[in-house]
Amino acid sequence: MFWKPDVDLYPTFLRPRVRRGKGIGKGLGYKPWYKTSDVPSHGTSSCVLGIQVDRHYDLLSELEVTYFFLLERRQGVLDIREQFPILDIPRTLELCSQLNVQHKYVGIYPEPFTIDFIVTENIDGKVSHRAASIKSAADAQDPAVRRRLAVEKMWCLEKGIHWSLVDTSQFSKTLLENLRFIRAWFLHRYKPDDAEIVQFLNMFSAQYSKSMTLNAIIAATARAINRDEAVTLDMFRYCAWRDFIHVSLSSSVALNRPLILVQK
Repeated sequence: MFWKPDVDLYPTFLRPRVRRGKGIGKGLGYKPWYKTSDVPSHGTSSCVLGIQVDRHYDLLSELEVTYFFLLERRQGVLDIREQFPILDIPRTLELCSQLNVQHKYVGIYPEPFTIDFIVTENIDGKVSHRAASIKSAADAQDPAVRRRLAVEKMWCLEKGIHWSLVDTSQFSKTLLENLRFIRAWFLHRYKPDDAEIVQFLNMFSAQYSKSMTLNAIIAATARAINRDEAVTLDMFRYCAWRDFIHVSLSSSVALNRPLILVQK
């Protein structure tokens, strides 16, 4: 599922943005309909460099950032497209009329609905697309918001795309900060080596204690594998990101705190 770059396929008032590549394509070539600079965010938006697809993602809220990080950790996710526009304006106008929803306008022109994420996944060897909308718990209960979401949902179902409203009730600042902490292996340009990771995991397991701070465990593991502590910490972050180490993300993960693991 992607929009073709032929501008003649779209209403004239959308063509200038389509020519600039907004909402068009997939993978590395995709550009979101809205960027963080286009939407007031009160400091909660982020521009994030992707791990699987080497481009910057424009995420308009902390909830979107959290979900994006969770998606990145999933095996089988091939592509993530944020702020995906529904350029089928005639159909969204019809759906709004049917559902008694006020279509958004900018000036005299209708503005496309945007879906927070279109996720492309490989599930059992089959590539599929699904739509995910992200709302706070309060917004998810707002009747006006739910009517607008119904337009998104109906359009997606007509196109054979599974649509869901993500349950964000368990999203928290602690979860987001933990994800940022363990994801830092990527920002530090750590390049994992399979044999090195196996050695690290064995030594980390031998050194781990519920009563030790993460910093102390990393220091002991670094000595055992004869590596720099900073590199050893990035090994830990990578293993936690890949879920080779089952870290509890509901409790704060910090160097000066004991590390809580979960059973899986």
